[in-house]
Amino acid sequence: MTTEDDVSRLAELSRELPAIDLDATSAERIARRARDDVGKGPSPRRFIEPAIATLLVGGYLVWAIIKVLQLLG
Repeated sequence: MTTEDDVSRLAELSRELPAIDLDATSAERIARRARDDVGKGPSPRRFIEPAIATLLVGGYLVWAIIKVLQLLG
Protein backbone atom coordinates (compact mmCIF):
# COMPACT_ATOMS: atom_id res chain seq x y z
CA MET A 1 0.00 0.00 0.00
CA THR A 2 1.43 3.36 -1.02
CA THR A 3 1.30 6.21 1.42
CA GLU A 4 1.64 9.92 0.80
CA ASP A 5 5.06 9.79 2.46
CA ASP A 6 6.20 7.15 -0.05
CA VAL A 7 5.05 9.30 -2.96
CA SER A 8 6.83 12.38 -1.67
CA ARG A 9 10.03 10.39 -1.00
CA LEU A 10 9.92 8.95 -4.53
CA ALA A 11 9.46 12.43 -6.00
CA GLU A 12 12.41 13.67 -3.95
CA LEU A 13 14.62 10.83 -5.15
CA SER A 14 13.64 11.37 -8.78
CA ARG A 15 14.76 15.00 -8.60
CA GLU A 16 18.24 13.84 -7.59
CA LEU A 17 18.66 11.50 -10.55
CA PRO A 18 20.69 12.76 -13.51
CA ALA A 19 18.87 13.50 -16.73
CA ILE A 20 19.14 10.95 -19.52
CA ASP A 21 21.81 12.10 -21.94
CA LEU A 22 21.13 10.37 -25.26
CA ASP A 23 21.38 11.69 -28.74
CA ALA A 24 18.34 11.27 -31.00
CA THR A 25 19.94 8.48 -33.04
CA SER A 26 20.70 6.34 -29.98
CA ALA A 27 17.27 6.97 -28.51
CA GLU A 28 15.57 5.94 -31.77
CA ARG A 29 17.72 2.78 -32.03
CA ILE A 30 16.84 1.78 -28.46
CA ALA A 31 13.15 2.50 -29.05
CA ARG A 32 13.14 0.47 -32.30
CA ARG A 33 14.72 -2.56 -30.61
CA ALA A 34 12.28 -2.30 -27.71
CA ARG A 35 9.29 -2.10 -30.08
CA ASP A 36 10.50 -5.21 -31.92
CA ASP A 37 10.39 -7.22 -28.69
CA VAL A 38 6.99 -6.01 -27.44
CA GLY A 39 4.35 -8.73 -27.60
CA LYS A 40 6.79 -11.57 -28.22
CA GLY A 41 7.11 -14.39 -25.75
CA PRO A 42 10.38 -15.55 -24.26
CA SER A 43 12.93 -17.12 -26.54
CA PRO A 44 12.77 -20.93 -26.76
CA ARG A 45 16.54 -20.97 -26.21
CA ARG A 46 16.05 -20.07 -22.56
CA PHE A 47 14.56 -23.55 -21.94
CA ILE A 48 17.58 -25.45 -23.30
CA GLU A 49 19.81 -25.21 -20.22
CA PRO A 50 17.07 -26.23 -17.74
CA ALA A 51 16.09 -29.14 -20.01
CA ILE A 52 19.70 -30.38 -20.16
CA ALA A 53 20.06 -30.02 -16.39
CA THR A 54 16.80 -31.92 -15.85
CA LEU A 55 17.98 -34.76 -18.07
CA LEU A 56 21.32 -35.00 -16.29
CA VAL A 57 19.80 -34.92 -12.81
CA GLY A 58 17.07 -37.35 -13.84
CA GLY A 59 19.63 -39.76 -15.27
CA TYR A 60 21.73 -39.55 -12.13
CA LEU A 61 18.64 -40.14 -9.97
CA VAL A 62 17.66 -43.22 -11.95
CA TRP A 63 21.22 -44.56 -11.68
CA ALA A 64 21.25 -43.93 -7.91
CA ILE A 65 17.89 -45.68 -7.42
CA ILE A 66 19.10 -48.69 -9.44
CA LYS A 67 22.26 -48.89 -7.31
CA VAL A 68 20.27 -48.71 -4.06
CA LEU A 69 17.92 -51.43 -5.29
CA GLN A 70 20.92 -53.60 -6.22
CA LEU A 71 22.31 -53.20 -2.73
CA LEU A 72 18.99 -54.10 -1.12
CA GLY A 73 18.30 -57.06 -3.43
